[in-house]
Amino acid sequence: MRFLLAALFLSLSFGSAQAALNTDSLPAGAVGLVAFDIAAFRASKVGQAVEKLAGLKTKDLEASRKLSEQLGIDSKKDLQDLVVAIYPGPDGKVAEKNASGVVLIRGQFLPATIDAFGSKNGIAAKTVGKHKAWEASTFIEKLSGEKPKDNAKDAYVVAHSASLVIIASEEYLERALAAADRHEQSAQLPAAVASKFAAAQQGWCYLYADASKMQNAKEEVGAEDISLVIGENATDLQLAIAAGFVTAEKAATMRKQIKGLQAFAMIGLSNDDGKNAEEKANLALLSELVQKIRIGGEGKRATLDLDYPADKAVQAISKVIEKAQKAPDAPSAK
Repeated sequence: MRFLLAALFLSLSFGSAQAALNTDSLPAGAVGLVAFDIAAFRASKVGQAVEKLAGLKTKDLEASRKLSEQLGIDSKKDLQDLVVAIYPGPDGKVAEKNASGVVLIRGQFLPATIDAFGSKNGIAAKTVGKHKAWEASTFIEKLSGEKPKDNAKDAYVVAHSASLVIIASEEYLERALAAADRHEQSAQLPAAVASKFAAAQQGWCYLYADASKMQNAKEEVGAEDISLVIGENATDLQLAIAAGFVTAEKAATMRKQIKGLQAFAMIGLSNDDGKNAEEKANLALLSELVQKIRIGGEGKRATLDLDYPADKAVQAISKVIEKAQKAPDAPSAK
């Protein structure tokens, strides 16, 4: 959705965060949540590798400089966490042009500096209660120097307080600000999902979706809810995915299909004919990763879990990033 563009530039180079999923100040009724704990990520082996390899790019350094100079935000230490919530349209469903979103960015901010940036650059704004809401598309363009590829005029940026910046679709702007004003605690997760999130003490990425509200998802796949947690313990990168289905038969079918894909992947990765030493080593890494995937669940639930040595995950991620950095940048869309 278009409003997410407003979050991307402001969040991808941000700094620290707290552990665990934090839905404080979100309006009620979210059918999808994505949360990223950047502090836990940056403290992990995987996060340090990504930061070291990707954070040195000139474009990223320039983005951090602009955040500091124009908004007073230190991208290394002033940000705490990022939460994105998706809300259904009037028909109760989520689709590309039939949904709204709210983004919460927690940290340490200077609201007066952010508002002064909007005023200085002539960005369109409106007042909602005691808050000034800036039109997000122009805000991003003035901050980054680049016009968003998609129009985000349906979203607004609000420096809500010294600890919270909100980006919200126009339809949810008033509700988002009201929820933040009263520190609303309204996110409702299925018991199994809430338990999984609470148990992920070292998690840094969380996702939940009420699949029954996603267009065609329930009819085509039979999924009712999907959750994901990514994190890292002392030795391993950890991934846990779970899904609830409308019937036990649908869940059993999904478990069977995933196991089939795993077996098929193992066959393909075992063929290293004609590969050089580096390519064979890469195949071995991928083969071990696929082999360690555990598919389980019972009744109406299906699960996929992975515990993979963090050092090997760092090797694999480093290769991917290095390859991506060597590739020429794609031409800008006209």
